[in-house]
Amino acid sequence: MDVKKKFEILPKSKVIAKYVVFEDSISSKLIDNLNAVKEFDNKRERDKSPFKLDGKFYKFEREFKLDSKGHLTILTEHNYYSFDYADYGIKKTLIDRKTIGQTLLVKFSPSYKEVIDCKDTFEIEDIIPEKKLIFVKQKRKDSRLFIYEYK
Repeated sequence: MDVKKKFEILPKSKVIAKYVVFEDSISSKLIDNLNAVKEFDNKRERDKSPFKLDGKFYKFEREFKLDSKGHLTILTEHNYYSFDYADYGIKKTLIDRKTIGQTLLVKFSPSYKEVIDCKDTFEIEDIIPEKKLIFVKQKRKDSRLFIYEYK
């Protein structure tokens, strides 16, 4: 039986990035060479490549780098012109680059059991401590996942 060890976020931890990725069912179709995809590398600051975790593939759509208080410092949008979003049953979402920095705030709840992302609160579903990644429970049905990185 595969039993996952329960990890908790340590007090004083900070959310340092938010990644919007396509879930495996989409990413595995968009990535040209699945055999070349490596595990997530949290040491690479720029040019994040598609990655895999637990046998699933993820392709970045957006990366939000955050300061120590959870405010936006860098927004990277990965624009893909090689495919039509509608072919995969998803809509391309647009960001208002003029106001996103004023409204984006991501942090842990006081209990460290949820991630507060602007006006939404997401329960932590899974933590991958060796990669410092958090998967949250989402009600979204648009083939995208939010993954948060912490330190």
